[in-house]
Amino acid sequence: MSGLERERLSPGWLGDSSPQACVVGLGLIGGSWAGALHRRGWRVSAVDHSPDSLERAREMGWIDEGYLSIPQRLDFDFIVLALPLPLLRPSLARLGGKIRPGAIITDVGSLKAEICAEMPELLGKDVCFIGGHPMAGSEKSGIQAATPDLFQGYPYVLTPEGCREDALFKLTALLEDMGAHVVLRGRERHDEEVALVSHVPHFLAVALALAAEDISREGDSALELAGPSFREATRVAESSPEMWREIALKNRTAILAGLECWQKRLDELKGRLLSGDGEGIAGSFRAAARVRRTMRWED
Repeated sequence: MSGLERERLSPGWLGDSSPQACVVGLGLIGGSWAGALHRRGWRVSAVDHSPDSLERAREMGWIDEGYLSIPQRLDFDFIVLALPLPLLRPSLARLGGKIRPGAIITDVGSLKAEICAEMPELLGKDVCFIGGHPMAGSEKSGIQAATPDLFQGYPYVLTPEGCREDALFKLTALLEDMGAHVVLRGRERHDEEVALVSHVPHFLAVALALAAEDISREGDSALELAGPSFREATRVAESSPEMWREIALKNRTAILAGLECWQKRLDELKGRLLSGDGEGIAGSFRAAARVRRTMRWED
């Protein structure tokens, strides 16, 4: 997007002085979306089955209206579906016919191929759906962990197949204003890549935590020695088991391929260690350091 296009589309939606948004689901991601939108002058409504979550959002000044169930009419410019995968499809079925024609809708789910392909049938052709996946988050959950700055400095993947070009410009400009690094991907490619950089690391965190526990059973607890590197490497193991079970089964093929790739690299390192190949080990360490330096980080 050119600088002129960004200027034309910002602020508001983006150029609209009184944009209106609805966030469905006030967990970590949905609450952060609500806070970020309100900070940028949006009138924000929210839907959540928890009165406590709605009250918390009001106390934070992030929402103007709250609903315990989806209202009869969703007269909003922009709707964020911030729901876990098992709840997303049933909620979409209840949205049909209630959305303002021309509205832009996005989700925040970690899988795209299956659900995005179903969107035209579920939502109708008069609305524009753009798949979204923030590559930011926490092992914590709920609106208590939400922050308007959650997306700042992190990749935010959009899968825009079939959407209007002006809608993609608007959502991209909004996310960039939030400090996110917008990355465009096809639906299937997204699921393949996210398996390697998000889903497989979760499996590795679980395996590392369980292995440390196994070793600890043989004597003194190894966990007593755990420092920052171990804590960070296993941080996501605290995430919701129910949510990750759904992700694992839905993206099983891509995760298995990622685990095989990881196993190949681990076997390579193990072989070099067995043979005493110090230069080979150091070469792998140097290569990994180069890869990590290419990543975008917000200090």
